[in-house]
Amino acid sequence: MKTIYLDQDYMCHAADGGGMSETKTDIFDAVCDGAMECYRFVPSGGDWQRPDGKVIHGPFIQPAVQVAIPDAAQSQYERDEAAHLEELGALIEEIYNEDMEVIG
Repeated sequence: MKTIYLDQDYMCHAADGGGMSETKTDIFDAVCDGAMECYRFVPSGGDWQRPDGKVIHGPFIQPAVQVAIPDAAQSQYERDEAAHLEELGALIEEIYNEDMEVIG
């Protein structure tokens, strides 16, 4: 469950920029903050009026910026996470090999 902040236009934010509503959701659990901030999220019970006047009732989610931006942010996040896992794996293997030398 992730805490996000919604501005008056239901744009997602990772931190409260003042006057935002706090919402907890699992929709963005596997999404980095940079990608999440490219979405509009209308929670259940919320209503958002599009610029053309049509009212959208929650729950509703949509990319609110060019799709390439959240995709690029998420891809970088996943590459960074994979690199951290590789580093951790190498460290564990190194410690294991050192322990094996001590055990004999």
